[in-house]
Amino acid sequence: MNTQLQHDLIAKYTEFKNTATKIGLEEALVQYKTVGQQDWKFEVLCELYFIQFTVKTEPIDRANKNIRSVTRLLNNEAFLKENGMLVVDIIELFDEIEGDQGNLLSWKYLLEGFIHLSTRSEIIKGLAKNNEITYKEFIDHLLHCVHRLDSRYSIQLSEMIYKAIEEYPEYAFVLRFKLAEMRILPDLITRLTVVYCRDTVEFLNGIFYTNSTWFLAQSVNSGQYFVKMKNRIMASIESNVQSEQMNTVAVSFALRALIGIVAYFGIKLKEDEVAVCIKLLGKTRSERLVKLLLCLILLSADQFLRKQNDLSKVLSQLLQSEISEMPLLILVYFQTDAIQQVEDMIRSVLSMQVPIPKLGLFEMQKLFRSLKPAAATAVV
Repeated sequence: MNTQLQHDLIAKYTEFKNTATKIGLEEALVQYKTVGQQDWKFEVLCELYFIQFTVKTEPIDRANKNIRSVTRLLNNEAFLKENGMLVVDIIELFDEIEGDQGNLLSWKYLLEGFIHLSTRSEIIKGLAKNNEITYKEFIDHLLHCVHRLDSRYSIQLSEMIYKAIEEYPEYAFVLRFKLAEMRILPDLITRLTVVYCRDTVEFLNGIFYTNSTWFLAQSVNSGQYFVKMKNRIMASIESNVQSEQMNTVAVSFALRALIGIVAYFGIKLKEDEVAVCIKLLGKTRSERLVKLLLCLILLSADQFLRKQNDLSKVLSQLLQSEISEMPLLILVYFQTDAIQQVEDMIRSVLSMQVPIPKLGLFEMQKLFRSLKPAAATAVV
């Protein structure tokens, strides 16, 4: 856009604002739309002003309704694709005009307003791509919208922030730290961990050692990412099981992370994964691994009971060994119907307040009562 055209556009927009102040915004929008063939750049400026004004003055739900009903061009995906970065230039010009007129918070209101548009992802992606320095400020503005907006808008917010990170994946770790510190948008944290950070075991252990209630508020969309986490963790465990020198510390961290996503988010183990865990239980001489594996078995009883014969042999073997007293304690508790003590022991070993399926414990109680230690042989 040449200097004269930009000057004329700014003058026209300023005139529109002055008119809106005198006769009201809705009347000004009608008046200026009836004057000849509108230039889309001017109309976008008017829409941006409407979004900013609405966010500043209206409650969230009314702002959502009004912005979606009035905004024509910015809410049009085909229009955005056709005009691309020219639209981004106009948005940035709007911020420049507003800044010159003393409004230093235009980005704050605009970004919150964009949440209500169906085109929010395209808009934030364009803005981030065009602003290698200030994209972090855009993300910070969106983060501070979380507590102001209703939780119903969390998905839209997460979607916008993720689009910005797609342009700058190196910022994923910093963003995840901010999200965890603020205890917001757990879905986004999960997605960032799987796609960009890829430190699943370390991160989950850190989360599960703290008060993680806020992190548990995941949507159904997170299920696919927890399955990917589970697959990676199991691949790591299986690799260690097959190794001649198993890293028991690494495996114990991996198991605790695995147990967390299994217990908290209902992620299921596949048959071959169950077999790996049973094999590890029969192979390890580590007390910590035995305790963690027993917790996993008790929490995922329905899955492990599908391999009841193999499991029975390994449990019988453990009852004879001196690796850990936990198998014997479980047996005693089950024989005396002390189910609560079993639950307390699981949570104590894990240092996690996990939900424990009662039905699974009752089924495991039957299995433990049927064990015959003297006749046991190891599964290898």
